[in-house]
Amino acid sequence: MTSILVPLTLALACFADTHSSFAVVGENPVDLKDRGRLVVEVEDEDDRAEPGHPRALPVRVVVTAIDGTHPDGSGRGTYSDGRFFVQGQFGVDVPPGRTRAALGSGPNYEPLELEADVKSGRETRLRVRLHCWFAPEERGWYGGDNHVHAQHDATVAVRTDLQYTALQGRADGLSFVTEADGGPLSAEVERLSTPTFLFRRVPELRPGPFVGHLNTPGIGQPIPADVFSRLVAGPLPVERIVEEVHRRGGVVTHTHPLTPPYQWHWMGAAEVLSDAVLGHTTDALDLDGPASELLWFAVLNLGNRVACSSYTDCALGRKSTLSPGDRRVYCRAAGLTYAGVVEAIRRGRTFATNGGPVFAFFTIDGQGPGESLQPGAGAHRLRAEIHSLHPLKLARFYRQGEELEAIEVRGRRGEVIVETSRREAPGEWAWYVLRTEDEKGNWAITSPIRVGSTQAEPRPFASAMILEINNTARFVELRRAFFAHIVVTVSPGERLESVELRKDGRVVRRFAPAGGDHLAAGKVPVTGLGGEYEPGWVWHPGPDAPDHLQADWPVAETGWYSLRASTAGGKTLASEAIFFDAGSRMSRALTVAQLEGPGTRFEHRGYGEEMPLEQIRAPFEGDHWWYPQRTYWHIRALFGHSRRDLSRGDRQAEALFRPAEP
Repeated sequence: MTSILVPLTLALACFADTHSSFAVVGENPVDLKDRGRLVVEVEDEDDRAEPGHPRALPVRVVVTAIDGTHPDGSGRGTYSDGRFFVQGQFGVDVPPGRTRAALGSGPNYEPLELEADVKSGRETRLRVRLHCWFAPEERGWYGGDNHVHAQHDATVAVRTDLQYTALQGRADGLSFVTEADGGPLSAEVERLSTPTFLFRRVPELRPGPFVGHLNTPGIGQPIPADVFSRLVAGPLPVERIVEEVHRRGGVVTHTHPLTPPYQWHWMGAAEVLSDAVLGHTTDALDLDGPASELLWFAVLNLGNRVACSSYTDCALGRKSTLSPGDRRVYCRAAGLTYAGVVEAIRRGRTFATNGGPVFAFFTIDGQGPGESLQPGAGAHRLRAEIHSLHPLKLARFYRQGEELEAIEVRGRRGEVIVETSRREAPGEWAWYVLRTEDEKGNWAITSPIRVGSTQAEPRPFASAMILEINNTARFVELRRAFFAHIVVTVSPGERLESVELRKDGRVVRRFAPAGGDHLAAGKVPVTGLGGEYEPGWVWHPGPDAPDHLQADWPVAETGWYSLRASTAGGKTLASEAIFFDAGSRMSRALTVAQLEGPGTRFEHRGYGEEMPLEQIRAPFEGDHWWYPQRTYWHIRALFGHSRRDLSRGDRQAEALFRPAEP
């Protein structure tokens, strides 16, 4: 491909000399012994407050008394970092002395940290004015969180409800929140929306293990149970769910795709790999950091149109949890309507952040994320406009997952504009994104802009493989017996002829389409929900012309296990190998996965160790599955000529993995 890169230009505009501030407005006696009271009123300096709340801002607050405690000014309890949320005013009783308060109202407002000398038997009143340094809504960009749980489970350390959930969203500067605990829309939910904030309730979908979790903003009412049962009654249920959600006017986001990062069994978005190969992905993928970004890049490189999104999955009744918008997605719409937000996600007019005060606006020839351009005779103009409250650390354009050009922005803040040029050859296609990060670790990444058509026929060959050996049941319980869970997918038009589970280079079990399907106890192998795993396998779309296999097979002998597959077109696929020690007394999961296509390879290794096998009882009790004591994961991504490696955890577990056999 012919390409020309033209040197970039950069411009910087500084802030106006305006900042958040506070003042002492009064001190009065109060009937408190050995205590004092701090009362704080919080106003919008620029009078941008919400309707019905003249100048009063919803705020996120952490108060730290002189003894290091975090008093509660909400009446609902504080989270583990001491934070609570109020509408415009709060009061706390504290021991006398220097009392600190940190206040914010989302990334649009400059946060403020203050100290006050609170005296025994006295009430000190402060007035705080927070300065709105940047307003993305004025540009038609609305930030929200589509994965929030007001009350996820029976754990209640903070007295939360829908009203407090909405307040947290507004105090964190969100324009919309989708609460994911389920149930139809109610009058209470509707009352919590305002002209500047939308609150909706759509349940999170959990189709089964090795599928991943899905959020479906826009559908209004939950999918009926009998309809959902039909959608998940077979392999690759996400495709059917997407069709149903689209029919109901919504969009589908594959959420927390690499959670936990060491295995794919329950929450990890394992079906993303197969869907990317088959070309029927969800509308968006939730990003939460570099690892999920690399997975997303690989999915895009196979020609899929998937927007970026982000989320928190916060459980607001728990003491240790994120707040709504601590990660978020910004959507470009003509106005703040829920239909407009949903349509923006559908079209890929988004950028995602981890909730901090950094905003990324990206265009090519004036067209933004979600748009497509045809290659022209001349160079295309790439323009980044970044707004950051704090000094920037980096900004990068990516093309097909490779860094296009290093941009020197370190130390700059305010408005930073970067421009460069790139020429694409006719007949080629490429996608581009912008990623930026400030010195405090706040990041933003845009959905792609495409140049050229991605509808080339025939679709380039791609493949996906997952092998996980673990001792789980089909839900979140542990067992003493281990199974190998197998997923192999090749591009449509290519046919699988065989898939082998191998140990030490020899075949343990060979699956061939001529053997048909075997659904033990009527359960779909690998992804069927509820009950125990048994030997089983199923071909998709059927044994006559399969491009996908998923299978379960018991594992009881020590050795190096791997997958090998062959296709009718003469291609051979091989997974990396994992070492299973039958003599180990620990509950554990070992995982290798890969997604491969032209110029692209995404590899994943994972290990998670829970509890001694001898301690597992039926019925299973406890939550050891969720909180293992020893973990390791490694992701390697190869895009064109670039390679990136990410890893974390117990490096001794590296010895349990080795490359594929030649």
